[in-house]
Amino acid sequence: MSQRHDGPQDRLLTPTRRGFLATTGVGLGAAATLMAGGQAARAQSTTPKRGGNLRVGMTGGSSSDTISASNTVTQLDNPRILALFEPLVSVDRHGVVSNILAESLEPNATATEWTIRLRAGLTFHNGKDVTADDVLFSLKRIVDPKAPLPGATPLSPVDFANAKSLDARTLRLPMKTPYADFPGGMSAPEYFSIVPTDYDVKNPVGTGPFKYKSFTPGEQSVYTRNEHYWRSGQPYLDTLTIIDFPTDEAAFAALQGGVIDVFCQAPISLMQQIGSGGPIKALVSDPGQWVPFTMRVDSPPFNDPKVRKALRLLVDRQQLVDVALNGYGAVGNDIFSPWDSCYDASAWKRDRDVDQAKSLLKQAGQEKLTVELVTSDIASSSVRFAEVIAQQAQDAGVTINLRKVTTDVIYGSQYLNWPFSQDWWNYKPYLAQVAMELLTTSPFNETHWQKAPSYDRYLKLYNDAQATLDHGKRCDIIHEMQKIDFEEGALIIPCFNKNIDLMTSNVQGFQPSNTGYALGNFGFADAWLG
Repeated sequence: MSQRHDGPQDRLLTPTRRGFLATTGVGLGAAATLMAGGQAARAQSTTPKRGGNLRVGMTGGSSSDTISASNTVTQLDNPRILALFEPLVSVDRHGVVSNILAESLEPNATATEWTIRLRAGLTFHNGKDVTADDVLFSLKRIVDPKAPLPGATPLSPVDFANAKSLDARTLRLPMKTPYADFPGGMSAPEYFSIVPTDYDVKNPVGTGPFKYKSFTPGEQSVYTRNEHYWRSGQPYLDTLTIIDFPTDEAAFAALQGGVIDVFCQAPISLMQQIGSGGPIKALVSDPGQWVPFTMRVDSPPFNDPKVRKALRLLVDRQQLVDVALNGYGAVGNDIFSPWDSCYDASAWKRDRDVDQAKSLLKQAGQEKLTVELVTSDIASSSVRFAEVIAQQAQDAGVTINLRKVTTDVIYGSQYLNWPFSQDWWNYKPYLAQVAMELLTTSPFNETHWQKAPSYDRYLKLYNDAQATLDHGKRCDIIHEMQKIDFEEGALIIPCFNKNIDLMTSNVQGFQPSNTGYALGNFGFADAWLG
């Protein structure tokens, strides 16, 4: 999905215009494309060439892989879905909520009604016009009570019973409660695909830059150029092939051997092996992805906020970045959404304090704390994170026993019920992330935060923030929520990771992002082979 925005219609959609936050807790400037061996990035001056088959390799796939619109769990699902489908809005590669299929989204004076206007000239892969009825069908499909999809919670305020199309390009959505950050709530592109009213999961049709050709779960998916694509002249490639590999070693060997053109989300350690001036280069993002440690607040010993805070205080965050990420990351302080304009980097800083951690554990009656941490290769360096934090915890007499499982197991029947585990996230605006993870109805309610004593107040603040159109006042409310996150929360967010995408020197067009989505927000429409 291309994230290039060419005209004034691609403006920010939130009621109060938000600029990109130049200085945040991530603390890094604009991203740069780092070539093999650390060569400086050069401005792209060559005219994109048409044609060719871009072969993208990834690891972590399985028989549960999917191309179902708006339905993704693993990292490997995202590129497949984002090649085929597009949302109304999305975070762009700078983390700003921007228009995609929508021309505008406008609230009434109380944010109790939103009017969506589609771009002109949109068509699906089969040539059918995209209409307001298709949008309404797509959103209703996500909230289907018989089979709700991950985006259902952000759409829960919408009064679909009274929603209606005003004309072919205009849809009016009343809300059950005020919803000031409605565009932000829909800004995770993988969860809000727009599909036609006759959508068929076995023969998927969307508006994305590529059309479905074939898909074998755990093996590969093949797509062809969408000749009806609404971005003039794009995509440049004839074919896109996404291939699953069982291991990082196999994928890297395939890249070196010319079997694939791109190794997407490669291990950071491979940066030391690609050499200088060779045939392989690297696209390095700014930190955006995060791999939290998740603690269930209704499961001992994590039901005690003293224990949760003690474990957070034991983490040497800079050491973890240096050791587990080889420096390709930035320190996190247990607050997510660092690119949100309501994020205040100066307010949240957690230094390691072993003595305070020991004191808290003693107060909790857990001086000899032993816990099990479930880990898996769900994201780059995730297992290494677990190994490092287990070593660091020993300084306070805490034993963290690691249980390494496969991706199928960590996301299997026990998913969202592990007492102490890991997960991965790409960037979302703050309130959108809360909706995805920290509400009773959240699709990825991994900490069971609704069981925490502070939840009722947290929920009230969330609802108050959603009812507040004034951006400054909404930020004040969000800061109160973040204070609860920082003092009592159930997520350890030690850092934000850079993504590393390795590719042959003839792959062009991808630009770095800070959102955690690889390949410049999976900018397949911009890619070409030189």
